[in-house]
Amino acid sequence: MDYAKSIDVRGLCCAQPIIALARGLKGMASGEVLQVLADKDSMRKDVPAFCRQTGHILLESEERDGLLHFWVRRA
Repeated sequence: MDYAKSIDVRGLCCAQPIIALARGLKGMASGEVLQVLADKDSMRKDVPAFCRQTGHILLESEERDGLLHFWVRRA
């Protein structure tokens, strides 16, 4: 999937991955896609919840080789 920016939140704990996701989206234009790479299983629930609460769109998510990939479109 094409994306404008990618952030790596591997190794971050608690709220830090979602804070990094929010910061990553701040500098982006509406409609641009952010790729998020994560290793915490909690992100499977946290990213969709973040998108529901903020209006951003979770386009896709997948796991490859133990790494979680999320693509979020900025609202």
